[in-house]
Amino acid sequence: MTALTERRAFPFLGDTLDDLEGISQHRLSCWLHCLRDCLYASGLHDTVRALAQPLDFAVERDADGNVVTLYGGLETDYHNPSFQRGLSASWVAASPAPEAALDRVRAELERGHAVPLSPNLSEMRHSEFYRVPFVGYPHTLIVHSLGRDTAGIADRNSRKSAGFTEHRGTVPLDELRQGMAGAPLLVFDVASPAADWDTELRALLTRSVRRLGEPDGAGRGLAGIKSLPEVIEEVSRHPRHLHMRVAGPLQRQVAGDRRLLASVLTREADEGRSPYAPERDLNLARLLHESSDSFMSLARCVHLNARSWSRAALDRCRMLSSRIYDLDARVTDLLTARLTAAA
Repeated sequence: MTALTERRAFPFLGDTLDDLEGISQHRLSCWLHCLRDCLYASGLHDTVRALAQPLDFAVERDADGNVVTLYGGLETDYHNPSFQRGLSASWVAASPAPEAALDRVRAELERGHAVPLSPNLSEMRHSEFYRVPFVGYPHTLIVHSLGRDTAGIADRNSRKSAGFTEHRGTVPLDELRQGMAGAPLLVFDVASPAADWDTELRALLTRSVRRLGEPDGAGRGLAGIKSLPEVIEEVSRHPRHLHMRVAGPLQRQVAGDRRLLASVLTREADEGRSPYAPERDLNLARLLHESSDSFMSLARCVHLNARSWSRAALDRCRMLSSRIYDLDARVTDLLTARLTAAA
């Protein structure tokens, strides 16, 4: 098979890699999900260690103090991402001229890389965001082939009417060209790691402890988690915002960093690599799984009650937020102990 044929046949954004990695796409931000699958297609299979991010939590507000979105470690360095295991990636703006907007995409495809990118979706008819106002972080999809009149893409937010199969299908090339004019694409490279894995992991855990326990601003870290009930109550004054600004971000921008780091620590224990007792790493992983699951439960609670918000729903959110705070505080303490033991 040619490289182009292999890309077309690769199960981008399907369930195959979710099963292989043990991490559901519903726990990953769209841009990281797309990057993971592009890395697998290009031959890098140690994606859990490469992509794991420091734990974090933040409430993002606009200049007027209104809540825009919530995010965790997967979005903290979104604009200037940093990874492990020799992986580097950066957002590059496509040409603002529609006729040249796909030039860099084509160049990356010729390198053998499928391309994560974030077009303006307002006029792309396949998308759930077609003619829908969008706030927060741009949605990311994958382009894996460019034909004469159509582009082969993978997009987990395609409309049912688009006729996609397992999130994959084609879109008119002109629509993609217009959507990509001036829009960002994620260009990645993989080289030999600059540091050994133990050093990279220590840096990852150190930054996790600092971001949760010693945040650099209001509404961040453990203090930000403690404020979640008040944040949700504030957003509930405009119920239509609860889905896009609270429920969705909690599910895909917060729960995922806990799940990724849990997978890293589980592998450390399973491979007998940990300088800490393996059972303690497994306990850390268990707590991180519980934290991730609790964020998902909170997201579901907000989502299911958004149209008929009530005091009972807010009380449920308070209970779940308190549990998340207790779990993440415990994780922070245990990560500190692990770093001390390994020093």
